[in-house]
Amino acid sequence: MGKLLQFFGLERKSGQAITQTIDLLRAIGEARVAGEDVSVATAIQTSAVLCCARVIAEGLAQVPLKVFRQDSAGSPVEAKDHPLFFLLNRRPNDWQTSFELREQIGFHLALTNNAFVYKNKVGGRVAELYALLPGSVSVRQASDLSLSYDVTFQDGRTLNVPTDDIWHIRGPSWDGVKGMDAVRLASKAIGLSQATENFGAKYFENVGRPSGLLTTRPGTSPLTQEQRNEIKTLWAAQYQGTGNAHKTVMLPFDLEFTPVTTTADEAQWTESRRFLIKEVCRFFRVLPIMVMEGEDSTSYNSVEQLFLAHLTHTLMPWYERFEQSAEIALLTRDELLAGYTIKLNANALLRASHSERAKYYQTMRTIGAMTANEVRAKEDMPRSDDPAADQLAPAANVFGGDDKAPSRTSQNNNDNEVTK
Repeated sequence: MGKLLQFFGLERKSGQAITQTIDLLRAIGEARVAGEDVSVATAIQTSAVLCCARVIAEGLAQVPLKVFRQDSAGSPVEAKDHPLFFLLNRRPNDWQTSFELREQIGFHLALTNNAFVYKNKVGGRVAELYALLPGSVSVRQASDLSLSYDVTFQDGRTLNVPTDDIWHIRGPSWDGVKGMDAVRLASKAIGLSQATENFGAKYFENVGRPSGLLTTRPGTSPLTQEQRNEIKTLWAAQYQGTGNAHKTVMLPFDLEFTPVTTTADEAQWTESRRFLIKEVCRFFRVLPIMVMEGEDSTSYNSVEQLFLAHLTHTLMPWYERFEQSAEIALLTRDELLAGYTIKLNANALLRASHSERAKYYQTMRTIGAMTANEVRAKEDMPRSDDPAADQLAPAANVFGGDDKAPSRTSQNNNDNEVTK
């Protein structure tokens, strides 16, 4: 029985079905550390921050996650009989899907560069996985360099959880113990972005800058205070707010309406917002086009290349962190030595680029660099029993002739015959 369950008095026999996970989630999920949750909650109200976090979280969640083992020939095959296969690929706990848990982990990683997952064990095996709020966990390193985790709960109680019961995924880290808080690192850029959004909200609250001025016609009597108040009340009731925009103005008391043009400073507001979106993207290492910024200046081909760059430079480092930490935290040493691995299949994101992958594999097969089974292994497909699937195609087939490629001399002779 897990120590965390014992701490809450959730008694259970080793073979009993898990029925109290909701209570455990409530105890874990509502823990907070003063200040940190507030900063994260404020940051995700900024569209660029939320979109960057979603790009990373959904990129981590939408690809297949499977456990593999090596067969006698050394090729990876799905280890469907391993207990972790169903846990990671389908149902990590009683109320979350694999997608939902990994999406939650992705949000935690994107915003805090830390994700803490509690491993509920039954009989020494991981039976459930629960994501803890990053603000509820503090990492301690002892004098012997060993780590432990203090989990703080809503009622103020703190439980020290050993490393064996925590799956800790770190983002970029300075000390190697805990990832650097992404929101705090980007606090100035996020703050500026929030300031521009707040300015825009206030600016457009009353249809922005006044579109014109009301003045009395020359030769008319000045307005009394009562008339001024009447005009103010009438104008606010009929013309203020976006719902009253572009209505025809009825001017009483021989008033004139003089249009007011927008200044250059106000015209820069939109440009400033675009710059700050890019600034936020820099901190999260997300391409601006992935947060719907800059797509107007790109073609279809360039967008495809930018997406490949996004996969390579944004998602693949997170995939590698996730996979390596999962293998260390969830697999035993014997399983690692036996060739068990945990992999995210990034090929799922390249489904729209089948033609590019097909051309690459065809070229590698044609020049004799890959066998058919090596191609199948790259695609996480089972091996073919056909003996020819393990044979390299002769490179001479490129020239459609002998077992050897044509010599330089014969090639020159052919060239001379052509020129005659």
